[in-house]
Amino acid sequence: MAAVDCTGHGVPGALLSFIGYFLLNNIVSADPTLSSDRIIEQLHQEVRKTLKQDQEGSTGRDGMDIAFCKIEPEKQVLDYCGAHRPLFLLRDGELLEYQGTRKGVGGAPLPRRKEKEFENHLIEYREGDKIFIFSDGLPDQLGGPDRKKFQPKRVREALTMDPNYTMAHFARFFPKIFYEWMGNEKQVDDVLLIGIEL
Repeated sequence: MAAVDCTGHGVPGALLSFIGYFLLNNIVSADPTLSSDRIIEQLHQEVRKTLKQDQEGSTGRDGMDIAFCKIEPEKQVLDYCGAHRPLFLLRDGELLEYQGTRKGVGGAPLPRRKEKEFENHLIEYREGDKIFIFSDGLPDQLGGPDRKKFQPKRVREALTMDPNYTMAHFARFFPKIFYEWMGNEKQVDDVLLIGIEL
């Protein structure tokens, strides 16, 4: 499962989305045993290769942010890796956060700067845990009385407002608070929020 947000808009953004979609599917199909961080690292290198960002003198910065999860029900393990994107896990009303690596997928390497390794998180989950992954369009949306960003803080508050909320409640509640916050402002970016009860 993945929440992916590509850079760019219009035709360039659409093409990059197709590239990411097919590359990711090929990587996972070729070796389903790979850990999430190895999958994202392979995707990173393949995007660079496809866009010729790995060639000398390339300055292309196009790429993507991603929250990627492998769920192994027989072990009750969630294998998560994020490129600039976190994963929120809600358990009995308590919110646990797993931060993504501060590194995007794709983009020409920056000179004189050592690249970070993508970090892997192996999370033992319990039945009834709820996980949420989302694009930066959600916390970055402008609105409210002072035309400020929605921010991750409001996402956290919304998730922990009522410990009895089911996924059906969240499906109704999140659009309501998001559009109330946005008001008459224009939507600033693509918004993607995925929630799953394990």
